[in-house]
Amino acid sequence: MPVRAAAIPNPSDSAAEDPRTDWRRVASLLHSSRALDDIEETRLVPERKVLYQFSARGHDFAQILLGLQLRDAHDGVSVYYRSRPLMLALGVGLEEAAAGPLARSGAFSGGRDIGVVFNLPGHGGPTVLPACGGVGAQYTPAAGWAQAIRYRHETLGDESYSRSIAVVLGGDASTATNGFWSALNIATTLRLPMLFYIEDNGFGISVPARLQTPGGNIAANLRAFAGLVILEGDGGDPRCCCASPCHGSRVTPARIPRPTSRGRRSRQSVRATRSPGSRRSSSPR
Repeated sequence: MPVRAAAIPNPSDSAAEDPRTDWRRVASLLHSSRALDDIEETRLVPERKVLYQFSARGHDFAQILLGLQLRDAHDGVSVYYRSRPLMLALGVGLEEAAAGPLARSGAFSGGRDIGVVFNLPGHGGPTVLPACGGVGAQYTPAAGWAQAIRYRHETLGDESYSRSIAVVLGGDASTATNGFWSALNIATTLRLPMLFYIEDNGFGISVPARLQTPGGNIAANLRAFAGLVILEGDGGDPRCCCASPCHGSRVTPARIPRPTSRGRRSRQSVRATRSPGSRRSSSPR
């Protein structure tokens, strides 16, 4: 029997009904994200107006709740090609999000990439670091941002960085890359304020998890890492998603499986605070 990561403790009703969560906005962003996917899948891809479509259906709910919890002006976020719901929650407009895959000049990259390689200047909110399309390339930049937070706070004595965090979002396939393991070693060794948020639906780039991760569960495998807290739960359950605040404890990684529209489950990892953390949840690829 494979070792399982610890489940996220059952939150109280008050935690699940956190008054800071704007559920109308959550619902609006979720439907907007799925509408964009639907238009691309059913119209724009068949018409060859979109050449690369990376559906976020099933990843959207937990990503949106994560994005709405990131409020610090010094937070840094590193994303990958299936992170559009998170980007919408962080402030990217629908027109700009739609323009990316269409390679239009109004997109965040000016139409110069596959349309889902995001970036977002902070302007008083979290900064989304410039991304690239390589699998696993998002991890080490986030570790660098976390190191900068530590330097600003502890060496320069800037208290405005005391609650800041670096968050990196990735899929289960990316946990087999050198970027993931490099960032994990840096974050746990230096006990950096970094959150690994890993979405796992049991398939990484069409490869079953059992063929790329021992036991098929990266969160369980990370239990031996010192300074890393592992949480696991259902990414489709709002109580689980709201039970892992990004600016709460100083050490918080987690894993969360979540059901998706394709009938599979995926996991997510999040690390939030002064020690690295990891959270895992379910969603489709």
